[in-house]
Amino acid sequence: MDRIPLASKALVEQKASSLIASPTHEQILVLRARPEWNHDGVLSINGQKVRVIAGISQLGILESIVQLEHDEKAVILTNRPRADLGDTILTLAYGQDVQIPEEWGAVPGLFAGAKEVSRDLRAHKWAATALLDHAPVGGWAPSQQMAVTAKHALGGLLAHLLGFGMATDVDQALLLTHLDRHEARVSWSGVDPKLRENLILWAGKDLGPTAAFALRVAQHNEHIGPLPVALALDVLWPVTDDAASPEQVAARVRIEKYLGGKSIEPSEARAVARMARTLVLRLDADRGNDRALGVPLMQAAALLDDIGWAAGAEQSLVLHAGLLYRLRSLANALDRGTNYEEALAAVLQHREGPASADAPRMAVRLTRWLETPETTTSSLSEDLSLHVRDGSWVDDAIGSIWAGSHDPVVSDAYKRLVEKVRKIRKQRDRAAAERLNQVRAWTSEKTIGDVSQDVMGIEDVLSAVVAPWKNRKDSAGILLVIIDGMSAAIAHQVVSDTAQFGLMEWVPATTKQRLGVAAALPSLTEVSRASLLSGRITLGDAKTETRQLSIAFPGSAMFHKNDLRAPAGAALPQTVLEAIQAEPGRVPVVGIVINAIDDATHRNDMSAQKWGVDSLAPLPALLRAAVAAGRTIVLTSDHGHIVERETQQLPSNGRDSRWRSADSGPVQDGEVLATGPRVSADGASQAILLWSDDTHYGPRAAGYHGGASLAEITVPVVVLQAATIQTGAAGWNIAPLQQPVWWNERTSPLEESLTENTTPELAKKHKSTPTTDFQFAQSGEGSDGLFDIEEVIRKEPSTGTGTAPGPDLVDRLLASPIYAEQKTMAKKAAEGADDLVSTALRVLLTHSCRAHQNTVAVAVGVQAGAMSQVLATIRRMLNVDGYAVIDSDPNGTIRLDKPLLIEQFEL
Repeated sequence: MDRIPLASKALVEQKASSLIASPTHEQILVLRARPEWNHDGVLSINGQKVRVIAGISQLGILESIVQLEHDEKAVILTNRPRADLGDTILTLAYGQDVQIPEEWGAVPGLFAGAKEVSRDLRAHKWAATALLDHAPVGGWAPSQQMAVTAKHALGGLLAHLLGFGMATDVDQALLLTHLDRHEARVSWSGVDPKLRENLILWAGKDLGPTAAFALRVAQHNEHIGPLPVALALDVLWPVTDDAASPEQVAARVRIEKYLGGKSIEPSEARAVARMARTLVLRLDADRGNDRALGVPLMQAAALLDDIGWAAGAEQSLVLHAGLLYRLRSLANALDRGTNYEEALAAVLQHREGPASADAPRMAVRLTRWLETPETTTSSLSEDLSLHVRDGSWVDDAIGSIWAGSHDPVVSDAYKRLVEKVRKIRKQRDRAAAERLNQVRAWTSEKTIGDVSQDVMGIEDVLSAVVAPWKNRKDSAGILLVIIDGMSAAIAHQVVSDTAQFGLMEWVPATTKQRLGVAAALPSLTEVSRASLLSGRITLGDAKTETRQLSIAFPGSAMFHKNDLRAPAGAALPQTVLEAIQAEPGRVPVVGIVINAIDDATHRNDMSAQKWGVDSLAPLPALLRAAVAAGRTIVLTSDHGHIVERETQQLPSNGRDSRWRSADSGPVQDGEVLATGPRVSADGASQAILLWSDDTHYGPRAAGYHGGASLAEITVPVVVLQAATIQTGAAGWNIAPLQQPVWWNERTSPLEESLTENTTPELAKKHKSTPTTDFQFAQSGEGSDGLFDIEEVIRKEPSTGTGTAPGPDLVDRLLASPIYAEQKTMAKKAAEGADDLVSTALRVLLTHSCRAHQNTVAVAVGVQAGAMSQVLATIRRMLNVDGYAVIDSDPNGTIRLDKPLLIEQFEL
């Protein structure tokens, strides 16, 4: 009797369906099965009732048949052999025979499109009953193959039991995340234990160990899902084989209570942990899944605490405690001034690192800057130039770390770093304030090339910058955008955004850096902006500015704040758009004043404010309109500003927040008396200005201007053109990358192996300012100004003292026969390549054979976008027979294989 199968409800229902659909209209179906039935005695099949009868004997079966109504049907379960039933029963039965309950035969009918069962599915003897017992109304998901597979059938069964939807493609990642839902774990716990174990074994074999792990953990833990447990395994069994601490070993034992009381093999633990890490990183990349991560990440940390190893979370690459630990390690490294590069790399390896990296990166940049030898200046021209290329980048970095961390350990380290930096910046401000009277009139004999020696005042920008660009051949006119209060530091942020509009920056050819001019004094809007548009130091308002621009360039249009308010649906007022689109002969210069920054200094907290193109409406629309019209864009300001960062209020009768009249009292520490024709303080030609950036007069505000700090008096002048326009004004070139070296690299000493006879003087020379042995031809009328190898002009060799007496590694390379062969094979592509190779190699050797591509771009003197062409040329010269002497990675790091270089060129 035990060998006779027990008919499942699903099988009986399927047989009943066959009975109802029979064209011969039999009344009964006899099924060879144990005469046991624990379900409803009457089934409803396709709207028709079918009785299920336990047939113990021939007589009992006949009696049951007699009791059926005329249109009533029945499935009879009997263990009697065919011979015991007699012809009377068999004649009335479906198929005139006893049906054998072979459950596998019923399985294909549950999957539309399937005709049979695959061998891998039949290997799971329990699967047929499970698929029949749990088949949903309408059957399982259609099969794409004639023979339904185990993955399709059992994956659908598992998905159905967990509430996914039977068409779901179940995998390890899905199980880890979905079983973190309480309702999914409840559903899983309600499944028959034997079926659960069978499905766990199948999932572990066919889906992977993480799938079996997730199902096993979910059946034992009502309040915590498998993902937090997997993340705990990530630190309990890390990838590295370092010896485990006693606390870690004890925690490995205690976590078994979350694993059903069983231990886990280290290899399985690491596989599960790897999948969990990958899953979290993938979910984190999809910002829409942030909500799915919060709870399991918190639970993982709590779990580690529960098993007695809360400190383990600090080793995690995904838990927040791991980021905090790395940030604190970085803070300690910053205080020590050692190993901070490695500490930053550890921060960036963490899941949250890249998104939280602005302040850590800037802190490391400032630490590099502190290690760079301070540049000595002797003129205001040098002061402004140094501020544009160096100090303003420092100001930008300070802004990022000012509110850089909520953790007191990290924030205190940032504070100490800022104090060190501001101390040096303060010395620069003092030196510049003592030279305010060095601005001389920009006479007609001067050209833009003279900015390398003389400082330009804001009153000369129209004649020295705007007019030459307007008057050049094929000029389409100028869009002059004055961003009120834009400092040199903010200019960096704004210019970096302009590439998205297809714009390229142009700079004076002699300096190769962004132009910085001196604001009128005091550095106030009514003084500096009126002076900018009048061409002389004066006071004025918007009407004065509009009138003076039209005098300087007849036909020009000027638009201020209210003039820029566009109607609904428009980015720009029609009047502004028409002026930009007008012929340059009719409207040569379109002047725009954007007040967003200056307005913010009076209202908003700017201590950590970032300014970009999108935060300076309507600048994006203006740039697009100018590009479409072919106009050259000049972005400038009237003055800079300092940000309120714990400044001290001075008890003085200040006329404004950063200046006071000359007769209001003697000059104090942190102040300077400015006199002369460039001062217009309420009509007086003298005023007392604050140069110290940590003090102010009057009430506290978000920011201040009017004083004499470099951040206030340095006015950036940015010239932009569409990249498709390949000619510039005389004396201007396309700008190379403007970032200082320390922005991307530590300014480390030159490697001793560069030359066997390197002198201290040579090493010192390369420490702070890697030099280039070539320059680009100046682009005048007709020159495209774009990077081209053929434009490279060889410089005369230096005749200075302090150089190594013998040829160094780079010199030996350039003189080698193999290098000469490379040049011969490269043909035209090799023109000017010696200088590129020499400069790039010296930079790489200076930085231990690896440097960020921006560092090399600065040394070479090109924009970051031109580095692909530069690298292609260098690779052509150095990568002999395809061996990578020079290589780069997706992160922008260029690497030199020095041993291979020596071997390939027989050096």
